[in-house]
Amino acid sequence: MPYLHRLYQALLVGLCVLACDPGVGAQERVGENELKAAYVFNFIQFVEWPQGDGRAGADWTICVSPFSPLKRSLLALEGRPARKDNPIRIRLWEATELNDCRVLVLSGADTDRALRALRAVPGRTAVLTITDDAAAAAPEIMIVLHREGDRIVFDINADAIGKAGLSVSSRLLRLSRGAR
Repeated sequence: MPYLHRLYQALLVGLCVLACDPGVGAQERVGENELKAAYVFNFIQFVEWPQGDGRAGADWTICVSPFSPLKRSLLALEGRPARKDNPIRIRLWEATELNDCRVLVLSGADTDRALRALRAVPGRTAVLTITDDAAAAAPEIMIVLHREGDRIVFDINADAIGKAGLSVSSRLLRLSRGAR
């Protein structure tokens, strides 16, 4: 149980990093897209990438669909330190250049095109795939963010994570709405 408490604290810290602005009044609420971006930031903290993926010590590149409603909120993460103090870099993804992406945030019609490009990369890709479009959730999508009432919840596809050579913390699995 202390792990869950620490994970909730980490999620809250991520929210504060994104949403706390001296010019924002205390009564304003964090927007849905900002909250989802905070989740993406925190997912990085609880997913392990393989040791020999050739990106050790590199920036944490989050590639986002140019049409994603999360694009603007994710851009607010640019340059912030992630794991091992390596900065986050946000890049609009191109189907021909997915090699640098550690995280791929997909939306709508771009999902199929991006997943075809990922399938074309030989071997394990070690790219964490996330969508906030439940209708576009293909078998390769690892995390799906949902709005449930006034909360944001997420599902984890543990099989897809394992096939990509990633591993997810059991603490994060327990917080998910459902692991499939």
